[in-house]
Amino acid sequence: MLLNSLNVCMQCGICSSACSVRFELNIRKLIAEFMGKKSFWNSQLWNCTSCRICQDRCPRNIKLAELIIEAKKNAIESGKVPDEIRKLLESTYKFGNPFGVGKHVKKKWMDDLNLKIAERDSFEYLFFVGCGVVSERVAEVARKTAELLKIAEVDFAVLENEDCCGNDVLSIGEEGLFELLKEKNRKIFEEHNVKKIITLSPHCYNAFKNYYGLEVYHTSQILLKAIKKAKIKFKNVFDAKVTYHDPCYLGRYNGIYEEPREVLKAVPNLKLVEMPRSRDLAICCGGGAGNIVRELKNRPSNFRINEAAIVGVDVVAVSCPFCLMMLEDAAKLNKSKIQIKDVAEIIYDSVFDS
Repeated sequence: MLLNSLNVCMQCGICSSACSVRFELNIRKLIAEFMGKKSFWNSQLWNCTSCRICQDRCPRNIKLAELIIEAKKNAIESGKVPDEIRKLLESTYKFGNPFGVGKHVKKKWMDDLNLKIAERDSFEYLFFVGCGVVSERVAEVARKTAELLKIAEVDFAVLENEDCCGNDVLSIGEEGLFELLKEKNRKIFEEHNVKKIITLSPHCYNAFKNYYGLEVYHTSQILLKAIKKAKIKFKNVFDAKVTYHDPCYLGRYNGIYEEPREVLKAVPNLKLVEMPRSRDLAICCGGGAGNIVRELKNRPSNFRINEAAIVGVDVVAVSCPFCLMMLEDAAKLNKSKIQIKDVAEIIYDSVFDS
């Protein structure tokens, strides 16, 4: 039984010290309480972002992230759900996104782009933008990415009525709703003969690759291929010092660390530097597992902005819509002059005349 693996914990505290939300969640203490009570639950577990750094660094190889999701699943079944999480799940069920916004708003990002529509056109790749495009900031990234895919001569289409992939629903522990979303999406993909998917969001990438079993690519992978083939040609320099923030679902979950960095290194004049914690040691932005709609007192995005300031950068580059939203909020809250830009935006600025 997975829960019994907690008995081999040696209380070293690595999980707690590495945890992205360590000021809101003490995993070591919860495991110690389990050893006494044989019950692994505390409302603090809702603060877990499923970043998986605790699991990856555990010297006993305890599957902590999976255990936390299992604990959340049991809490949901017993009705112990915070209001914000309940609303997120209801919104995802009703509207197909966690923000309670109708699909007619979600598809506005594609207005005036003259894109192929999967429901009526033939294509090689489906460009799946994800739930974040209900935010105008993320919609801007989606538009610029679509323009880059066009000049890279990628044969792609988009869904006129896109649903949620279900990744964060599953990490919250709502397995039933995830299976419903998965079934709906699979049916749509089969109806429109979707064979290959490009995702804007690492969360969608993770779901489609590891739970749907589909052929899926993150936008950074497609852009790097286009740059190497000279399909994307740079016209402008990007004269700035930049650091890259690794998204949990692109990095730790799926091992994609180098492609976004290689894309950035290709940009003329861009100076890429690393934060003290990067790649598999990078902390989470704080938006995973439903926390994109919750308010934590000690948000990891604030610490991440401080880490970026330490290395003296002008820009933090991201490749995840949730990271973009969380880090921009943190930069504003901390009155930081550091800009947050998606990797695709940096490429766009270097390719297109302003």
